[in-house]
Amino acid sequence: MKQKKTLFAATGIPSLFLIFGVLCLAVLALLTLGNSRSALSSARLSMEQTEQYYKACQTASDQVSQIQDCLVSYYKNSAGEDAYYTAVDRLSNEISEVTVDTAEHTVQFTCEFSDTQELSVKLQILYPSTEEDTFLDILEWKTEVTDTWSPDNSQNLYTT
Repeated sequence: MKQKKTLFAATGIPSLFLIFGVLCLAVLALLTLGNSRSALSSARLSMEQTEQYYKACQTASDQVSQIQDCLVSYYKNSAGEDAYYTAVDRLSNEISEVTVDTAEHTVQFTCEFSDTQELSVKLQILYPSTEEDTFLDILEWKTEVTDTWSPDNSQNLYTT
């Protein structure tokens, strides 16, 4: 009887293609997992920074409301524009976080919301004609960087 010869190509090459395909899919899955973890940590960091910024904005809004209330009481108790601006000079005594510039009639304060950033607010104090008019104009409401970036320029060299 004749023995049938089986060729290596009949069973070996499809097996190699299958092993190569599974290996490619495994590597692709690991790369996708690494990329998704990186994207997740980036999204979490962005969410935390945004949350801190909005908390600082809320604090600044509360501060502006407090300043507005003080200005309304100064307006009610003043006889005229000069008396009003003289009373405004006392604003920094009543609210410790604010700085009043009497020459330009401005109020400025900051709210820190991270180790390296703060929210800077500058307001123009106005003398209204009636109590329903606005007492403040927002001149500046911006984020400022409080720290400097220093890159790591060191070079680790292997020495024996």
